[in-house]
Amino acid sequence: MPKGFAILEWTMEEGLVLNKKFPETLEIDLDDMMRVFYAHITGTGEKGNVIVRLEKAQSNISSHFTGIESPVPYMINLILELGEDPEMFGDVVTDINNNILQYLDKLNENPSQKFEIYKDLDKYLAKMFDFLKRLGNLNKEQKIAQIYSSPKGRQILGKLQESPLSKKELKIYLEENLKQIITNLDISLESFIQTGIIKEDWIAGFRDQFLFLLNDFSILRGPALKIIEFAKKNRPSSDVAQLYLKQVNEFFSRYLPSTDDSLKIASILKHPDKYDVFKLFTDNFYKLNKIPKGPEVGGEELRNIINELIEKNILTKITDNKNNEWVFLLSNINVNLFFPEYLIEKIRTEFNQRKIREEVAIKHLELLEKAYSK
Repeated sequence: MPKGFAILEWTMEEGLVLNKKFPETLEIDLDDMMRVFYAHITGTGEKGNVIVRLEKAQSNISSHFTGIESPVPYMINLILELGEDPEMFGDVVTDINNNILQYLDKLNENPSQKFEIYKDLDKYLAKMFDFLKRLGNLNKEQKIAQIYSSPKGRQILGKLQESPLSKKELKIYLEENLKQIITNLDISLESFIQTGIIKEDWIAGFRDQFLFLLNDFSILRGPALKIIEFAKKNRPSSDVAQLYLKQVNEFFSRYLPSTDDSLKIASILKHPDKYDVFKLFTDNFYKLNKIPKGPEVGGEELRNIINELIEKNILTKITDNKNNEWVFLLSNINVNLFFPEYLIEKIRTEFNQRKIREEVAIKHLELLEKAYSK
């Protein structure tokens, strides 16, 4: 879980100065922050991101620096528990950094409004702090979407679709292919294990644990069957229902699954607010001005999410003959686990070609048989 945020700036007169922290109870050690700062300025001190492990503070720092040559060199730090990988939050951290910088730019442009801007920034940090905590409590289909959305997750899945690997072998493979140091592989594997996609197990005679793929998955669009049934009964009205059914038919007559589209719809599932809005429409349709506001999303933010889901062909908007605007689920998102039958032939082939040890092949087949028999 995230511990909080620390916003610092560098000045020639005072050095590194703490500008803002959240929550207020968060303890910030400037010596630790200097270590993060040095990680940025080693070399040219350009704009960029680093991840720094602070053993003493029991923290991982995901840090963004605006660059030593920027008008005001800011460093925005998301402080995590030791061992937590900021990649679990995806591109959300980048969005948060950009939004924080917008508040800081306003502060530099309007110093007389310092109190109001800091008040708004505090509200934003509180909201994002809660949002990041929600990202740590995703359900099964959201975790699968999170795996698929991550380059590291897709690399792990792709490698285990070929054959089982020891943890050491997977770590070496990821570091070579992603060009980054993997400090805690267990964090990256956690969602795979929780969703039953992989299992880690020991094999007699081997010093390292092995990783075995037990389930594969797909993330695809499908018709919104419940909403289609409503439309077939002419709900909310015959003219709107017929327009909706026509749009559904036209969309799916052209729909072709692709990696790009699966990534697009996975980004909806893994985002708690967008997911909540999406799920709202799986059971019903609503007038645009009557969409229920949830505990986390409302007002302008709700409108922005609706517009994004319409743009991505998750939702559609239809105007009736009285000029009322209705919002429907155009395409549902289906996350399906399936038995990786293709692995049986791969294991046989790899064993015959002496690319996999007999003990490893037998162990994988036993685990697959056990998983399938359930």
